[in-house]
Amino acid sequence: MYDAIPYIIAIIFILLGGFMSIMPAKSVKKEFKNSEEHIKKTRRNGIIILILAILLLVVSLILR
Repeated sequence: MYDAIPYIIAIIFILLGGFMSIMPAKSVKKEFKNSEEHIKKTRRNGIIILILAILLLVVSLILR
């Protein structure tokens, strides 16, 4: 059971990063929906989270 925790966390972060990078306008607060700067920053952060989550998944699979 405890062996699956890194995989579950990685999948959750992959979904979060994917959502943030695909739909950044829905990921920001209501008051920042029209701010292009916040939308770009959210997309960038989503891509970073996605890359790091994939790395976490790969490392978890290798060290298994």
